[in-house]
Amino acid sequence: MKKAVEREVIAIFGAHPDDLDWGTGGSAAIWSQAGKEVYYILTTSGEGGEDHQRGLILPPDEIAEIRESEQRHAATVLGVKEVLFLRQPDGRVEATLALRDQVVNVIRRLQPQIVVSMDPGHWAFDNFYHYHPDHRATALAVVDAIYPAAGTATYTPQPDEGLPPHKVREVYFSATSNPNRFIDISDTIDLKVQALTSHRSQIKHPEALARIVREHAAQYGEKIGCPYAEAFRRMEVPQ
Repeated sequence: MKKAVEREVIAIFGAHPDDLDWGTGGSAAIWSQAGKEVYYILTTSGEGGEDHQRGLILPPDEIAEIRESEQRHAATVLGVKEVLFLRQPDGRVEATLALRDQVVNVIRRLQPQIVVSMDPGHWAFDNFYHYHPDHRATALAVVDAIYPAAGTATYTPQPDEGLPPHKVREVYFSATSNPNRFIDISDTIDLKVQALTSHRSQIKHPEALARIVREHAAQYGEKIGCPYAEAFRRMEVPQ
């Protein structure tokens, strides 16, 4: 009798639509093609942005609707199973207990073996994009939710969805200045570019974006002798 194959789940957290496609799009596609369940979880809907393609500043609810739709389309390109939006205020995300509890409920519901998040402690100091307060607050809330909250029976999130504790096995931190894990995305670089160009409201020059994405991935690819790669700082979670 064959042993049942363990359900493999990867939960990828970020602050805004397109953040995850930049940092982990190629890897998300690799994992999806390997039969893993990949989920995107965004703390905001990106309503603090604008429609760069048309040069318009729209009401926040309209921007949120556009950007959520674009993110879902990008996720479909990569094979992501589902996109969840926590709908924290764009530009005002704080690593509060309330946000931690939202993340705890998501982790307990999805039961991922691997969680991916921006690195809360090892930033690329030459790039202010990584210092965005929403990025830092999201990363910190995710880390605080993973250990020990989500896996501790005595920790009760508010509101309590009544889900059992779940211990994540490992964490991959993106946007890190100290990577120790590189993933070959040579076979999915085109999908990564396609996913990013799905965020049409945020793009003025799609050709330039595609070039930048490939150049950035090629730098990581050189580290492991392949055309294109993504970089992470991998940590195991205490069990």
